[in-house]
Amino acid sequence: MEERLEYRIFTYSAYLLNKFGKKVFRVGLSTGKTCPHRVRNGGCIFCNPHTFTGEYQSKDLSIEKQFNDAIPRIKKACGDVQLLAYFQDETSTFGDIEFLKQKYDEALSHPEVIGLIVSTRPDYVNEEVIELLASYKVPVTIEIGLQSIHNRSLELLNRGHTFEQVEEAINMCGEAGLTVGVHLIMGIPNETYDDMLRTIKWVSPNKYIKQVKFHNLVVYKSTELAQMKNIPVYSIEEHIKNLGNLIPHLRGDIAVSRLFTSNIRRTQIAVDEYKGNKTQWMNSLRKYLYKHNLNQGDETEVIYDYRKFYK
Repeated sequence: MEERLEYRIFTYSAYLLNKFGKKVFRVGLSTGKTCPHRVRNGGCIFCNPHTFTGEYQSKDLSIEKQFNDAIPRIKKACGDVQLLAYFQDETSTFGDIEFLKQKYDEALSHPEVIGLIVSTRPDYVNEEVIELLASYKVPVTIEIGLQSIHNRSLELLNRGHTFEQVEEAINMCGEAGLTVGVHLIMGIPNETYDDMLRTIKWVSPNKYIKQVKFHNLVVYKSTELAQMKNIPVYSIEEHIKNLGNLIPHLRGDIAVSRLFTSNIRRTQIAVDEYKGNKTQWMNSLRKYLYKHNLNQGDETEVIYDYRKFYK
């Protein structure tokens, strides 16, 4: 049998195919608002906005213009796919509720958009925002920056919130019927493999969490993290090994929508070189999983069964 990563991990593409029965692609959008935590409190020590914000934000483009710029490129690369409006930059629930409604409504008015994804911080999740998101008659996912269950790590990263606030936000969203995804950072300074494992073991049984994004910690220039001395940073090889061993502890029906930090810009990296590319890293992870016979969910009550998605 062909050795594919999708046979070992419940990937986001398999999740989308199962949910929508067709090819679907996320269109990255921005409300145009800057992260309030960065404005008011200096932001997270790893955050360099130039590494993730797009031209649409720097130019404060309308949702319509963002679509007009992005969709032709998506269609050229992916063919005739339907779309999810993905508010991914900064803190996409920050702002007056009428402002947010106008942005979300405009995105959902596009005839090819069949769902909404909103990425945010736990301290900007409230009943008003949840009520708005839950009012839409399309699938809605809210992605929340958990990063770690360890408050000492959140404090080190200057996240500006506690683990308890994340837990409350997840529960509120899940109880309202929203699909919940969480972001996790692997390799936070002073976190051991066991610390990361404890985070996964908290995420895995949570009945509301349906998606996970893994990020390997990247130290970018012009960040507070880059000014720290002797930062212990996991190499890509170490990250792959950690991921390979953590995946069996993640419940098999939680979709993994990211395995590596996206769009690493080498000219802006302060520590490490990150040799190779994401395709090579994914291939290395695939080989590690097959070599050690590791599957998502092996150590949980729900083992991932690829045969549900790949005949």
